Amino acid sequence: MFISTIAVIAIWFVAYVPESQKINGDFQIYLEQEGKDQIANSVGGNLSQQFELKESLIQKVTSIDGDYVTISSVVSGINQDTDKEVFHSEQSYHVNAYSLTYKDMPGKQFWFKPGVQKQNYDFLHPLIFADAPLVYQGTDTIDGLDVYVFKSETHNVDISYTFPQYANTKILSNTNSTFWVEPITGDLVKFEKSWKDYQVQNNETIAVNENGWKKTTDYSTFILSQTAKSQIDDYNYNAKIVPILLVSLTVGINLILILRNKLKKSNEIMLKTEKMTAIGNLSARISHDLRNTLTVIKSEVSLISLQDFKDGNMEKRVQHLMRAIDKMDYQIGGVLDFVRERPLKITKFSSNMLIQHALENIIVPDGIKIITPEQDVSMTGDLLKLEIVLSNIIINAIQAIESSGTVTISIEDKPDILAISISDSGPGIPEKYMTKIFEPLFTTKQRGTGLGLASCNIIIKSHGGRILVKNNPTTFTIELPKTKL
Repeated sequence: MFISTIAVIAIWFVAYVPESQKINGDFQIYLEQEGKDQIANSVGGNLSQQFELKESLIQKVTSIDGDYVTISSVVSGINQDTDKEVFHSEQSYHVNAYSLTYKDMPGKQFWFKPGVQKQNYDFLHPLIFADAPLVYQGTDTIDGLDVYVFKSETHNVDISYTFPQYANTKILSNTNSTFWVEPITGDLVKFEKSWKDYQVQNNETIAVNENGWKKTTDYSTFILSQTAKSQIDDYNYNAKIVPILLVSLTVGINLILILRNKLKKSNEIMLKTEKMTAIGNLSARISHDLRNTLTVIKSEVSLISLQDFKDGNMEKRVQHLMRAIDKMDYQIGGVLDFVRERPLKITKFSSNMLIQHALENIIVPDGIKIITPEQDVSMTGDLLKLEIVLSNIIINAIQAIESSGTVTISIEDKPDILAISISDSGPGIPEKYMTKIFEPLFTTKQRGTGLGLASCNIIIKSHGGRILVKNNPTTFTIELPKTKL
């Protein structure tokens, strides 16, 4: 749940939010400014009478090239007294749509990004016409918006291109600019600028070319502030509300999946419990009849064993028959092990005895060879139960081989545990079954009960050990602790 939630939030902030904040093809800014200005009428001439200045800024995207956009910027100043244009500037800027930095100057900002900080910024701002840092001054309030104030100064910036009528004369400009910026969105709300330009020939100032100031009109300030408020709502929606909704949705979906999975497991456990109850009830009914019959058989065999046999092999046959009867009794009781715990009968015996007894009642086809270990070690445990475990695993190995192959039994005597491994040359256990083979009632055999390996697992666990299984080749390893049970 935690990983999926973090992944969803990361995708949102890494993929969607930057995409929503980048400069799109419909980017456009219109800014009106008003002020006072004086301009020289000729090279070396005196300044005109002060007049009302109206200036406009229009910026828009003209082309897109991958992550970069080309923005045209047109600034036009009009003498409102004569209605004549006194200032005109056209520039094109190539800007990264995501970082808002210049293509040829990656360290310079074109515009503010959302999340403006109370610090100085290295800007080449289109409203300044020069490379000049923006210095943080403090905070202010405009139309109910909290804004940050930045100032910038330029000295002796060449703006001759804006006065083409003054050929062979350099125009140098000194300016003071103030920006009011809404910090959440990075939107400009208000702008003021004052300037004093000089005519220079042969590195000497010959006249003042222009002297004036301007500020955004009240109407533009109102429009810009309202736009910023709208942008704040969008920003908060994308940066706060949507992530909360995504987290809630992701957690909700995960909880539904977890509950669904738990419900599925609960139903599986309930179904298995019902089956186990049925098995327990059935076992309780049949165990009485079968064990009564086995008791009669065992009694008769015991009486036969008291006879003096002239044939030495007959005595061995009777012993084998007694062990077979005991094994049948244990196998009948194996089903009951799921519904009640049977105490272990701990004795000491050798590993060879365990393997020999396990193989005695197994029919081995002619094409299958059983390889037993030469090493013989002392063991402690319930001989009959461990014999059932070993027999069950060997029978499964023989059935897996089908026609011809080998079953190899090996023993590894470790410091703390004794490991008995049974490997076969069969095709292996399908990977999808590897985690289920020890579950009660799970079987892939048409005549299987699904209790064989489950019983083995219970018996080994009751000894404080475990059964491991792996493929290539298929190997079951029984690990039994050497500590006293």
